[in-house]
Amino acid sequence: MGRFAKLKVILPLVWPLAALFLIGVLLLWERQGVGISEEQDGQAASAVTQRTAAVQAQKDTLVIVDGSDEISELLYSDMELVLQDMRVGFDVADIAQLDAASLSGYDKMVLCITDLDLFGERIEQVLAWVKSGGCMMNTATYDVSMNLTVTSGKMGILEGGDAYVAIDGFEVADGFMIGGDGRAFHYEDEYWSNLNVLLDERCMVYVRALDSGLPLLWECGYGDGKFVVLNQTLTGKAGRGFLAGGYALMDEVSVYPVINASAFYLDDFPSPVPAGNGEYIQKEYGMDISNFYANVWWKDILGWEEQYGILHTGLIIEDYSDLVEAPFVRTDSVERFLFFGNMLQNQGGELGFHGYNHMPLCLEGFDYKGLYDGYNLWKTPEEMAASLTELHAFSSQLFPECNFQVYVPPSNILSDEGRETLLQTLPDLRAIASTYLPGDCAYVQEFGVSEDGIVETPRITSGAIMDDHMYLIAFSELNFHFVQSHFIHPDDVLDEDRGAALGWSAMKANLDAYLQYIYSSAPMIRNVTGSGMADAVEDFDLLTLDRKKTPEGLSFEIGGFSGKASFLVRVQEGSVIGSANGAAVQKVNGNLYLLEASSSHVDIILEQSPAEGGVQ
Repeated sequence: MGRFAKLKVILPLVWPLAALFLIGVLLLWERQGVGISEEQDGQAASAVTQRTAAVQAQKDTLVIVDGSDEISELLYSDMELVLQDMRVGFDVADIAQLDAASLSGYDKMVLCITDLDLFGERIEQVLAWVKSGGCMMNTATYDVSMNLTVTSGKMGILEGGDAYVAIDGFEVADGFMIGGDGRAFHYEDEYWSNLNVLLDERCMVYVRALDSGLPLLWECGYGDGKFVVLNQTLTGKAGRGFLAGGYALMDEVSVYPVINASAFYLDDFPSPVPAGNGEYIQKEYGMDISNFYANVWWKDILGWEEQYGILHTGLIIEDYSDLVEAPFVRTDSVERFLFFGNMLQNQGGELGFHGYNHMPLCLEGFDYKGLYDGYNLWKTPEEMAASLTELHAFSSQLFPECNFQVYVPPSNILSDEGRETLLQTLPDLRAIASTYLPGDCAYVQEFGVSEDGIVETPRITSGAIMDDHMYLIAFSELNFHFVQSHFIHPDDVLDEDRGAALGWSAMKANLDAYLQYIYSSAPMIRNVTGSGMADAVEDFDLLTLDRKKTPEGLSFEIGGFSGKASFLVRVQEGSVIGSANGAAVQKVNGNLYLLEASSSHVDIILEQSPAEGGVQ
């Protein structure tokens, strides 16, 4: 295998449907608009927000690429987004044109190359630059090369660096990253992408391989500068937390904006309840699907809300027909829609749209790649619009006080034409919440605001199986964007591919473990609805940052500031944040802090503390 293998109690609901309808109506009357409380006011669609003028980040970082190499392009595509979202000012230089003068004026260098021999004799100039106070970081395991031999001792390598070994996971030094303490992270496969090295004791090691303890991320001082070394190649979205963490090690105090939000989505909820019995539900609980949802599943959802403060966002499906042509018949059985929809909002949650039915908004000719042949394709945008109009009319009749601001594509599939139809048809649409991870036919998103004003709010994890990769990507995003976004379906318990054979007790235990992980790792993260996530992402997306080192620590100006902004701050070993003018600070983990700015100008004042060191 090549080295670059890529890697929440309610009373039992046993009443007849007429009672459900009565309760739903009473709840609707009782709520009097409780769907948006004073605390959640920021999650409503708001008027134009006043923001400070944009500021310009100083370009103190030089990114080295090799324009002729596909691997370098891949590494740069990852690092570019990380630096942009961290609001780092940087320039890019191709290794072929790099000379000594190119390093002048930069404090930090990030290598999106793996072969140090590409520097040739210029490696001596690079080493002199580091020794005089520069900081150099790589983004993937170095190639075995002559220049690595020349450089390795200065990077803290005592022995090795001439062969690769396999690893199948890693552990993180306590206090280094959010959600890393005492946890082992496993890869789905074994990867030969790590140099077998023994390090000098002066190195601070932050990440090690499981079992072998092989160093995977460390820093090593050299003269007045330092090296930050990544001894693993982890590309894609799962690696962004490491890139952000590594880059933050290069400053005495590092600060970057984050989203600071945790959202949970209930796809296909409320929706028509399947009739009859589910095999695994009947086996485990001895009840039909309808009673299971009311007496077991919904009770557990409410329990999580009570325990963790979760605000669920339910995504309405009006009908499970396969209609893609008008007329779209109005669903007349509304008792459960009213009961569950009003109960969800009474708990502080929110309703959004999933679709009239579960047919993704894709026109004839769209290629499902043989994976979704049971889905019908729409003939025209007008038919798609008609279905959305019916969905909006139906939902507005049941929940007249709601602004339906969030749309989730069925199966996370959405065509360009479908997206345009959404914008033209749904008057209150602010956010689309599809998926963060790539997948066949998927509408894949990054966090941000698109040119047409729609806020892209991808869901990061899903389901109730929660495998190793789910935890890895959740861990990465806690450390990169300080964000968590998860979705489940009520009918997960009916689908073997989504864990039904495990039984709901086991599925619930998996979700319990995941929630415990998130809220023990980041207890201060903000719980939001889907529109609240849109607000958080919009605030994040519009921020700019200008940092300045000071004798006391760091000061920075915030552009695009609306009165609230969240940042992660990392300080070096031996330092703590003594105070922060213009902000409130709380410790997240080790040397990592969450800073909530209340002013567009913030001063961070450092104090000395005993150095705890990394894992040695």
